[in-house]
Amino acid sequence: MRRKTLARKVTVNGLGLHTGEWVNVFLHPAQEGEGIVFYVRDGRRVVHIPALTPFVADTRRRVVLAKDGVSVQTVEHLLAACFGIGITDLVVEVKGAELPIGDGSAQLWVDAFKEASIVPLNEPAPIFSPAKTVTVQDGNALITVAPNDRFTATVTFVTDHPLVGVQTATFDEETDDFVTAIAPARTFGFWEEVEALLTQGLAKGGSLENALVVFPDRYSSPLRFPDELARHKLLDLMGDLTLLGRRWKARVTARASGHSLHHRLCQTLWHQVAQEEKG
Repeated sequence: MRRKTLARKVTVNGLGLHTGEWVNVFLHPAQEGEGIVFYVRDGRRVVHIPALTPFVADTRRRVVLAKDGVSVQTVEHLLAACFGIGITDLVVEVKGAELPIGDGSAQLWVDAFKEASIVPLNEPAPIFSPAKTVTVQDGNALITVAPNDRFTATVTFVTDHPLVGVQTATFDEETDDFVTAIAPARTFGFWEEVEALLTQGLAKGGSLENALVVFPDRYSSPLRFPDELARHKLLDLMGDLTLLGRRWKARVTARASGHSLHHRLCQTLWHQVAQEEKG
């Protein structure tokens, strides 16, 4: 499993889901070992923010990375596309405070990667392979990582909404195709949450074009998959796991989890990996 990057620069433009602002993103090839790094312009300076667990600043409804007082938010869909396609090294130049949301899925990033083409690098990709099972829990929310010979994930989304109920989605890197099975799944929200999100200063750019809205008796548009909500939760999970800075060989099982619990898991694993590297 070798490191991968893009063959050439590609541009992605669009609206930020939470800021409601237009943003320009330039994806550049990276040197092997550089990892995934966001170059965020703040006035006259450019701050380099690595896509790694220690730089996570907020996990409410999206993932925010920050360094030296500068931040970039809603990075999880781009990172999920990197995880699913195997990109390990990438420079993400951002002119704005948030990545564009596209149609609410990871499709715009997949399309950008296809346009730029993906090339292998000489170095092998670093691998995270747990020696034992690790579990992180918060009330009914639970995520478990167990040893495995490849990456597999099962996510169960739990809600008492009569239209949704309980949904479960699975992904096996040997048998499933991220591009067709996970990337198209859209971000979603329940109608009754919209006012609360706006009060928190979030979802200012949300619309029926970039999110799936769950009304009391219907969806805002036809589902792309019967279990689309669970698949999007799996997409988010893959994006969050990217922040460990490694490819994964593990069996991951999550129930009722979200960005905050995923971050707690990565924090736990980050310390373990650091200790192993020292010892």
